[in-house]
Amino acid sequence: MKNWSNILGHERPRGVFRRAIDGDRLHHAYLLTGPPGVGKFTTAHALAAVLNCKSRKADEFQPNCGECSPCRRIGDRQHPDVLFVEPPKRVIKISQIREVEKASISAPYEGRYRVVVINDAHTMTEEAANALLKTLEEPPERMILLVVTDQPHRLLDTIISRCQRLRFGALDEATVADALAVEEDDVDDDLLVVAAGFGEGSLGRSLAMLRSGMLADRREFLERLFELDSRSIIDWLDLADELSDSTDELESRLEIITVVMRDILLVKRADPERIINADLRELIESQAPRFSLEAILTTLDALMSAKRRLDHNVNATLLAEDLVDRIRDPDERALYPPA
Repeated sequence: MKNWSNILGHERPRGVFRRAIDGDRLHHAYLLTGPPGVGKFTTAHALAAVLNCKSRKADEFQPNCGECSPCRRIGDRQHPDVLFVEPPKRVIKISQIREVEKASISAPYEGRYRVVVINDAHTMTEEAANALLKTLEEPPERMILLVVTDQPHRLLDTIISRCQRLRFGALDEATVADALAVEEDDVDDDLLVVAAGFGEGSLGRSLAMLRSGMLADRREFLERLFELDSRSIIDWLDLADELSDSTDELESRLEIITVVMRDILLVKRADPERIINADLRELIESQAPRFSLEAILTTLDALMSAKRRLDHNVNATLLAEDLVDRIRDPDERALYPPA
């Protein structure tokens, strides 16, 4: 169940909703933007419950109780007046927006408001976006549209202009770590802090990384990477070949190397207290002398380039070989900028 009281942070957008309900000044459409995994969709889901909770007095804000029939059914996505629109296969089709148009014609069946949550709204096809625009131009009474996206630049300007925009920022790392402790109560506290750092303020991203296991074996992977004999070309080619076996594996390793290189940069700049891999501080400090500042910056550029190229289906083996080679002989490779 999505309970308003359990939402982390985001006081400003939550305050906007509280004041709008208290003053009976709800806008017909809101655009919720911000990084992935910070709570935009969770807030939209909880707001649908707040608006239709039976324990709430009309025109007075109160967190949803989570126990009445509307709260339970909205939590289970079974309420007839709350419609969730999400991309089933990477795109939101016009047929899905037609359902929104159809719902807008009539009054809510049993709730105070009909609430439509459009998640990943940037995936709408051009036809779907134009169809939604028609509903926004003639908003029905007692219907609230909650448009959720982490890529608002991909929406039509006309859609953006007809919504009240609310920005959701990154969560602070301490908040994320505390939330992770609740979700994963059998994980070491040090690893929770590391996961929060890797997530860069996104609870969803931190949780996904933690559950994938990619953080648990960082030490083994990094020790193997840093211990490569620069004279043994076969060893580093073997490692590159392993990394390129799976795109998902390569993506996770790119993320680990990127954060570690940033940590090494912080150590080089005498700021070790800010490193994310705090549990690997000894290993990171031992490797710092190997890398000149120029080599670190060039490697970071190469990592950013690799992530972009991976999105465009560039040959993963060649990409992995280039990156491992930069670690194998950092100062030599620093002379060669990334492709």
